[in-house]
Amino acid sequence: MTGPTEFTFGGYTWETHGGSAPPVGNVNGNVGTFDPMNVSVGSDLVLSLTQTQNGSQILSSGSEVMTKQQFTYGTFEFTSRVDNVLSGSDSSGFLYAPNSSTEIDMEQVGNKPDAVDCTNWKGVSDFQDTEVTGFHQGNTHDFKIVWTSTNVDWYVDGQLVVSHTQAVPNTPAPFLFNMWGTNKSTWGGLATVGPTRYMYISNFRYTP
Repeated sequence: MTGPTEFTFGGYTWETHGGSAPPVGNVNGNVGTFDPMNVSVGSDLVLSLTQTQNGSQILSSGSEVMTKQQFTYGTFEFTSRVDNVLSGSDSSGFLYAPNSSTEIDMEQVGNKPDAVDCTNWKGVSDFQDTEVTGFHQGNTHDFKIVWTSTNVDWYVDGQLVVSHTQAVPNTPAPFLFNMWGTNKSTWGGLATVGPTRYMYISNFRYTP
């Protein structure tokens, strides 16, 4: 099944998104979009990203899915890997409520292949961010976010890698996965035109 608008994965109902990708990526001629056709669901949930040149523009066609359910405090676990790790990409699993009233991210950018960015937001200006290294996104990793009223903890492959106590949000939020394009040396890296990149997600679990 390719390009579903709604599908079931990990026991939850998800929807695919179209439209514009995050504006932070849309600089230096990059035009980032999400296309439901870049999502496929089988034994794995697969997201893809392709960047093409269009005159002075880079067209970054990525993918995003979101749970229909909203979540509160608990443990969020997923297993993923990125195939074709190249500059110009951001691959993420995260919670997000409007205006970042809740946002809790695990992001992997193409120009830092072994880094994971762990960030939580409580509104658009109150956040805490830590970059951890040593986990190449081309390998399969087990990721875990533990969200409580006082802290957010991130685990990779069973290892606690960071704990945040600042800007801990409390607004219920859905969970999303996305893969989108960049063209910025300081975030995600400059675009890589041509090859398609894939994010393979093999499970998702929430424990209240």
